[in-house]
Amino acid sequence: MRLQQYILLAALGSTLLFGCSEPCPPAPEHFTHSLLSVPPETDANIAVVEGFLNACVKADVEGMRAAMAPGYHELLQTTPIDSSDAEKVIFDWVAMDSTRTDQQLTMDAVEGIRHASGEWQGDWVHYWGEYKATHKATGKRFVVPFFFDTQLKDGKLLRAYIYYDMLSVYDQLGIAPPAAPANK
Repeated sequence: MRLQQYILLAALGSTLLFGCSEPCPPAPEHFTHSLLSVPPETDANIAVVEGFLNACVKADVEGMRAAMAPGYHELLQTTPIDSSDAEKVIFDWVAMDSTRTDQQLTMDAVEGIRHASGEWQGDWVHYWGEYKATHKATGKRFVVPFFFDTQLKDGKLLRAYIYYDMLSVYDQLGIAPPAAPANK
């Protein structure tokens, strides 16, 4: 998993560094590249994402709401695909807080970019990290790497995509995963 992260970071870095069709402008002017750029709001955007994720693991409802833009939705990459609005995300984190203790986040890598046009236009933060917690029912500690990909609008989270290996959590806890849905 880590090798894939490094390859993705290297590929994106190459795009940003070598993506100019003509000689690249000086670094301070490089915020307006035609494909992808690093917006001046990057540090603030990253702080919003980190604040949101920390509010989630603390079940801080007001902190979560404060970070979400109107119309926020999240797509959890599971089978079946789970798309949640802001209230469902808040509900789920509060419910998870009652089943876990000692929840922690560790950031492995983070970047902020701006897509210039198209469906993905806007500011994005890509956050790679690890989520750790102790499952109350089993007393077992589990660790799961994750990728949180989020678009921001006016300094708030507009939409997010979450990728992690849920099966590894079941394996670490010694719990059988739910049965796979029947094929249609």
